[in-house]
Amino acid sequence: MGAWNRSYEQRVERELVAGKSRGVPEAPAGGTQGHDSGGGAGGRDLRPQIPPLGLREYWYVALPASKLGKKPLYWKMLGDEMVFFRDESGEVVALSDVCPHRGASLSGGSCFYRGFLSCAYHGATFNGEGECVAFICEGPDSKAAGQLRARTYPTKTIRGWVFVWMGQGEPAPIEEDVPPEFFEQDLQIHGSYTYWPMNWMLAIENHSDSHNAFYVHRNSIQQLTSNRAGRNRTPLAPHGKIVNGRGLIAMHSNQDYYAKDGKVPYQMYYPGVKGVWPLHRWRLLWIWFFDLFRRGGYAHFKKYEEWGLGHHLPCIVRAGGGSTRYAVPVEANKCRIFYFYTSSARSWLGRLYARIRFRLVREPMVYHFSGQDNDAATPCRYWSPEYLLPTDAQVVLLRKLVVEQSRDALRNREVDVDTVRFRTAG
Repeated sequence: MGAWNRSYEQRVERELVAGKSRGVPEAPAGGTQGHDSGGGAGGRDLRPQIPPLGLREYWYVALPASKLGKKPLYWKMLGDEMVFFRDESGEVVALSDVCPHRGASLSGGSCFYRGFLSCAYHGATFNGEGECVAFICEGPDSKAAGQLRARTYPTKTIRGWVFVWMGQGEPAPIEEDVPPEFFEQDLQIHGSYTYWPMNWMLAIENHSDSHNAFYVHRNSIQQLTSNRAGRNRTPLAPHGKIVNGRGLIAMHSNQDYYAKDGKVPYQMYYPGVKGVWPLHRWRLLWIWFFDLFRRGGYAHFKKYEEWGLGHHLPCIVRAGGGSTRYAVPVEANKCRIFYFYTSSARSWLGRLYARIRFRLVREPMVYHFSGQDNDAATPCRYWSPEYLLPTDAQVVLLRKLVVEQSRDALRNREVDVDTVRFRTAG
């Protein structure tokens, strides 16, 4: 708008940057993401077969139980609008937020009666099992009572966290979908959550990336304090192992490609740019200093092969240092990121110290580290052609696990078989 005052132009340009394309197309038609097939070592492109709103036939962590008070709580998961409240026994329950009478929002209502939720529009009142037990606007003799029913989502509260079954079928044993430390009473669970503006699959594929820790996370606290944060640089494919059709374990193979005398050099020369990476060696001072205080952090991950370092369906990442990360889909390009960390202190003083350490040290470090993943992965266009490299083998294997071995894939195949039988019989 002005020759020398460029504030208008700068604002427009900032808006253009903020609105640049990313993720998957909104409201994908037919459950696919509608992009071209990619090339390279990955072969067939599996991305169109990955549900943008997540796998359905699984237990998901939803929220901390402490978030529920006297009022109903609106929540969104896998594109479903839901309402959480407490039933007559005080347990957390979940219903569809859509009132079956006229489609009003149940979360806009009130819990006038302990354990029951009344819709704000006409007073349709539901119990924790989704049954309409009263219809206030029609009085005690309303025929709606006993006839209206809201959709319910099975829930279980474990160690202060609410888990929800999002599937259509009978809930699977929750032990198959929830990390084993949640069921070990001698361990403490510390957790937190945030949001990433990206598709859930991008959020977990990020962990399959062969070795971006040395690059994306070069300024993270973990990278500055350890020369073991992430995998070594290598042009060779890492190996993975699928366990029980649910876990994908990273084998961290081919890590010594550039090793000399048994040690991978810290700096390497790149002839194409006539320079080295990392650019500076001063970071080694931090690594040498913090190596004096090095401690292990995830021995319990090694007790169960299926729950080792790597991935676990439906959207779980098991990372170094004993941390677990969920990427729960909210919308096509938004996911709720949960962080969990386990400690094993036995005394009350030790447990208090572990809690304080998580809040003041561990949690900020994890947020800083994974926030760098968020910044790097969010702009990815998940519909664009790819040229996958051998080092993307873990990404390909993860996609195959989701598309071919998930409960959703098995259920869809069963439905397809039944459909063929019905048409043949007809």
